[in-house]
This record gives sequence, structure tokens and C-alpha cells, in this order.
Amino acid sequence: MIDVELNETEGVVIVQPETMHGLTEDDFKNLTNVVDGYLKDHDALRGLVIVAKSFPGWADFKAFTSHFRFIRDHHTEVRKIAVVSNSPLLSAAPHLVDHFLNARVRSFDASDLEAAKAWVASEDPRKGRFEVLDGYPEDVIAFRAEGEITREDYEETLIPLAKEKIAAHKKIKLLYWIGEGFESFSAGAMWDDARFGFTHLGNFSKIAVVSDVEWIRQSVKVFAPLVPAPIQVFHNADIEDAKLWIGED
Repeated sequence: MIDVELNETEGVVIVQPETMHGLTEDDFKNLTNVVDGYLKDHDALRGLVIVAKSFPGWADFKAFTSHFRFIRDHHTEVRKIAVVSNSPLLSAAPHLVDHFLNARVRSFDASDLEAAKAWVASEDPRKGRFEVLDGYPEDVIAFRAEGEITREDYEETLIPLAKEKIAAHKKIKLLYWIGEGFESFSAGAMWDDARFGFTHLGNFSKIAVVSDVEWIRQSVKVFAPLVPAPIQVFHNADIEDAKLWIGED
């Protein structure tokens, strides 16, 4: 079996196989339930710590497929993986899989469990943010997306600002600049983006989207007919035109 311990405060799961007879399908179902339970209320799992003297293998093919299904379904939602072991095979694993996972992977000696826990729990510098842009009329929200946008960026920056502007003006204009510094949206950010848009459809009098990212440009054009406000899509090189358009009555 696998002993699974969730530190919900730190956002860290510690996994320790307690068998030498092979991991089972139920072991991975239990691990999946713990991780998915945490991800219901959080954007990502901060870290996964794997503690093992050696790799016990799989009890059967169902266990093997369950293991790789867990990796497939969660590799974008785990930020760091620490492998704590003196096994040469497990210690080499981070170097073998690091290029295939979104998570940062690092190996630790068996005596360094506390160091591994501290590493996965540590906060890395924020990857992205919304930069609020100045110099626009009071009824305009203008911002630029930088780096990887997460749920926190919506909940800490965009949504409070939009609520404040809507309370003051009822109808607002939005300039959403997804510039060259943009990298990606997290799954939580995409959900908050959709929820924010549908919640406030009637509060927008104009929307300008500025981006060279083709899938974003096409997505805006597909959903534009559903929005009861004029929408224009601009390239990054046309940002000045977007500023003029959004500022017009």
C-alpha cells in the first residue's frame, strides 16, 4: 500500500510506499482521491514528496496504467516533486523525467526528508501578474497580462477592480492586453476568466482585446456574438489604436 499524508496548510502531499510486493490499482485511486480533493479548492498542489527506499514496482498491469493515468491527469497541477531516496534508480529519476513534466523535480538523500518538505513548500517568485494600466477614463479597466496568469491574479487584482468600477459607473469598458510577456493561463485562471465574463456580461459597454496569440484571438471572435457589447481584437503592434478605440464614447 501507499501511505498518503496531506498537509493542507502547506499544499503538500507526502507519499510513502509501505510494501515490497508491488503497488496496486487501489493505491493510486486513494492517492488520486486525496489530490483531487485538495484541487477542488486550490489552483495547484504546491508539492509532492515521494519517500521510498527503492521502487516496489507494480502488482499488475492495472496498477501500472493507474500510475501513469495519475501522472497524465495531474502533471500540470503539481508545481514541485521531491524524490527522497538512496536508491540509485529513484535518485536518477528527476534527471530522466524533468523535461517531460511541468513540475520542477529534485532528488534528496534519504536523510534529507525535512529539506525536501521545505523545498516543495517554499514559494517561488510569482510567475505572472495583471499590470493595471494608468491614463484611461474612469470608466475603463485597462490591464496587461504578464507571465503565467493564475486564479490568484483574477481574485486579487481583476475581480476586485471590476467590482469597484461597476459599483461606480454601472457600465464599464475593458482593455485586455495579452502582450509579448504572456506565457499561459492556469486551469483555475481559465475558469475564473469564464465565470467573470459571464457574470458581468451586461456591465460592459465596450471590450478591446490586444494579442498576437492566435488561439486567444480566434476564441474572442467565436464568443463575440454572445456578448451584448462591441468587441474589437487588435494585434500588439496596434495597441495605440486599441487605446483610442476604447476611450471613445
